[in-house]
Amino acid sequence: MSLHLDIGYSQLNKKGEELCGDSIEVLESGDSSIVVLADGLASGVKANILSRITAKTAATMLKMGCHIDEVIETMAETLPVDKVRNLAYSTFSILQVFNDGQAYLAEFDNPPSYLGYKESLLFLKRTERSAGDKKIREAHLSLRDGNWLVLVTDGVLHAGIGGAWNLGWGKEEVGKFIKRLAAKGPVFDATDWAEEITEKCRQLYYHQPGDDVSVVVVKIRQKRKLTALIGPPRDPVNDRLAVEKLIAPEGVKVVCGGTTSNLVSRVLNREVSVNLGSESETIPPTGQIEGIDLVTEGAITIYYTLQYLKKGIKLRHLEGIRDGAGQLTSELLKADEIHFIVGLALNQTLNYPGFPVSCVLKNQTVRDIAETLMGMGKRVTIEYL
Repeated sequence: MSLHLDIGYSQLNKKGEELCGDSIEVLESGDSSIVVLADGLASGVKANILSRITAKTAATMLKMGCHIDEVIETMAETLPVDKVRNLAYSTFSILQVFNDGQAYLAEFDNPPSYLGYKESLLFLKRTERSAGDKKIREAHLSLRDGNWLVLVTDGVLHAGIGGAWNLGWGKEEVGKFIKRLAAKGPVFDATDWAEEITEKCRQLYYHQPGDDVSVVVVKIRQKRKLTALIGPPRDPVNDRLAVEKLIAPEGVKVVCGGTTSNLVSRVLNREVSVNLGSESETIPPTGQIEGIDLVTEGAITIYYTLQYLKKGIKLRHLEGIRDGAGQLTSELLKADEIHFIVGLALNQTLNYPGFPVSCVLKNQTVRDIAETLMGMGKRVTIEYL
């Protein structure tokens, strides 16, 4: 099963605090992904230190193959207890999702997490048991494409207490809000969800959060792959090889460059046509080749694609942008694994009047795009021909 975990998170500090008392740790082991959300008692520096110790220790132990009981025991021995309130100095939620879709959720004094499928909020059945002197709620799940989970700290449920909501936002209203986010579709990724939830908390707290707020969103979906051929090979004898490398992998297929489009058209014996409706004042129009998902011009389009990515544009903001750079950026943001096949033939656009020479050197532009995408957590490879 080729599943991908889209993981996003967002936090707010309690008013007057420079550090958040909650901590989030995300680790990948060979067969699973581990997410830990820890909430330090009170707020500020002390809470931050204790929650970071909790999150880091729990995630590392699970990555090493330790059982959850060992993690709980270690936490119990390591973290002190507030003698006045008889509360642990840090509470936590742990989610471990294995590559086959099986998952384990453990919650220790953190608010219950939310489980859903596509636009529906689902009942998350838990069992409670003792680990040492601690009460742990846990659940074993079988996740599939379309499932999602949202982990929160109590600052989310308490948002608006004594103001917008007498008793705080509350579990039920938070669930309704998350369900509305789910209805917005795939253009809202995990980070978008987390940021929308924390922004709502900020509003309910009248921009002065009375507690630290943390949200972690995990969306499960099929892994998305993209292969892009940019420029023809240096040696024309490799033209057919380049096209074979483009069409053989599964996933989205992109061709960038007029000469490259003609090459693909010739090798596949399929007509290439121009989409005049996609032209803008600065970016040449896209094209069409049967079996290819996106066909664009080369140097200028990838230059403006890099500008879009550097600005941190969101996928949902690209819905109305139909030029080639907007469409290419959209496809890159949707993808989890991206493979660029870069041809080393001389780029004739070097003579394009008024266009920055540094930007038509497509090799460097592609490397810059790859670096930006990897900074977003995507897996990117480059192959030269």
